[in-house]
Amino acid sequence: MDLRKQEEQISKWLEEEAEDDEEGSNDTASETEDNVEEEIHLNTSDSEFSNESSEPEDGIIRPSKRQRTQIIDSDDSLGDIYETNSPQTSNQGNQRVLQSTSRFLYGKNQHKWSSVPRSATTRTLRRNIVHFIPGPRGEARELQEPIDLFRLFITDDMLQQVVTFTNAEILTQRNKYKHESYTVSLTSLSEIKALLGLLLNAAAMKSNHLPTRILFNTQRSGTIFKACMSAERFNFLIKCLRFDEKQTRDDRRKEDKFTHIRELWQNMINNFQKWYTPGSYITVDEQLVGFRGRCPFRIYIPNKPNKYGIKLVMAADVNSKYVINAIPYLGKGTDTQKQPLATFFIKNITTPLHGTNRNITMDNWFTSVSLADELLQSPYNLTLVGTLRSNKREIPGKLKNSRSRAIGTSMFCYDGDKTLVSYKAKSNKVVFVLSTIHDQPNIEVTTGKPEIIHFYNSTKGAVDTVDQMCSNMCVNRKTNRWPLCIFYNMLNLASINAYAIYISNNLRNKKKPTLRRDFVMKMGDQLMEPWLRERLQTVTLRRDIKVMIKDIIGESSEPETPVHSVTNVRKICYLCPSKARRMTKHRCMRCKNAICGSHNIDMCSSCAE
Repeated sequence: MDLRKQEEQISKWLEEEAEDDEEGSNDTASETEDNVEEEIHLNTSDSEFSNESSEPEDGIIRPSKRQRTQIIDSDDSLGDIYETNSPQTSNQGNQRVLQSTSRFLYGKNQHKWSSVPRSATTRTLRRNIVHFIPGPRGEARELQEPIDLFRLFITDDMLQQVVTFTNAEILTQRNKYKHESYTVSLTSLSEIKALLGLLLNAAAMKSNHLPTRILFNTQRSGTIFKACMSAERFNFLIKCLRFDEKQTRDDRRKEDKFTHIRELWQNMINNFQKWYTPGSYITVDEQLVGFRGRCPFRIYIPNKPNKYGIKLVMAADVNSKYVINAIPYLGKGTDTQKQPLATFFIKNITTPLHGTNRNITMDNWFTSVSLADELLQSPYNLTLVGTLRSNKREIPGKLKNSRSRAIGTSMFCYDGDKTLVSYKAKSNKVVFVLSTIHDQPNIEVTTGKPEIIHFYNSTKGAVDTVDQMCSNMCVNRKTNRWPLCIFYNMLNLASINAYAIYISNNLRNKKKPTLRRDFVMKMGDQLMEPWLRERLQTVTLRRDIKVMIKDIIGESSEPETPVHSVTNVRKICYLCPSKARRMTKHRCMRCKNAICGSHNIDMCSSCAE
């Protein structure tokens, strides 16, 4: 299986898993993203499309030098559009590309553009030739089990730090309780893993939003939660989860608002970059982690599903949807090092990709002409494709909308390594896309759109897909502490990256991957298994819970002989609740424990033998 087919299969698997039962995936789109309309209106007759033999095999029309539609300067600042030198037989592409008669075009800030493209016969630019193989690397290439893939990103050392800081908080919280019990006892690494396993199982079953009393109700949610821990212990551990040292937090917070979980977050991001080599095309976009509590950098985005939350600027691989890097937006206090905010984020989030000649696709919140020039230079050496806002001063006035311009037409202008296209999608909408990887005014035959816009549409959705996968199987529970909200999202991202590596390894070995829901549930079961075995050894554990644990871990217990003996000494039945205090003289023949009449099973001597 060649590399291209493998990447297409990986992308197909992840996109199928990201589809929700309900329609409306556009809710997670960026608030600044331009969505190019699919509908195209042409003011041409059917005879213009009769010459099918002139269409190239690659499906892209390249404008002819003999024929072009020109824009002649007039009193109108945007120009009047009409056709000149049109031969009798015209093709589809020439009618959709408008070209100015002026060789140079100027923006409001006098930025100079050329209307003549680079020669199509020149050699392919070096920045468009990439030499690397995307996929897992190192030990990650041989792993198949969900628990092993999860440990690549959330290591035992990271969880041990969580245990240390959580125990410090437990010592503070237990003083508020009158009686010491197991509910307020110190935790351990295996118990924290079991807690994460319960959260992942709730995410896979889409029950993370349910109250605790329903999760631990065996008639509604099964026995997995009750077998692992009590509902009171579950709530107490969630309440006491901490990720940094509380005594030194105030001093660190003056320099970093994200200090509550910064070390744990950065360790996870480093692991993301350690075990995977991304492909040639990367998407940079934002993810809004829903949160309505108190947070110094909480923001409001009205067209997002959550509207209020913590903004993460994220970079993801286009084919595998693997998250490469993520940076939290910390509000107006962010130190941008005297750079525009969008430029600062792009330069920092692409740090692991510098010097690789990869392409970065972004929306119009990030894209600017100055950023495109900087990314082409050392040490960045990256290309850019992104939409531009119409109020950018570098855009020439002749590329903007005018009433006389036909719907579905495109205009191109060039400045060195940069190509700017203006595409009229509707009568009142013009889309501007800037690219440093394209240098020709190529038009797709089937849609009539520029090749640059098709490239942008095919590479812009990786982060949106990750956001959708997070919402479909979400670990998040209701909380008023933003560090815990970020920790929940870390588990979501770690499970997505683990599944991306799992798919890549299976397709490379020509095996069919399992569904993501089964993968996440198995990951949760494997995280809980050590704790369940440890809890099974507890002497005072109730018998019905022991039966639940044995059923979960697959251990079949030997049936106890129901024959009983009678003595003159009365004792409390060991199976009944302690408050009932049911006295009995009957004893079990095997374990010699006292059993009352409700737990006796009458059996003849032949069956007992």
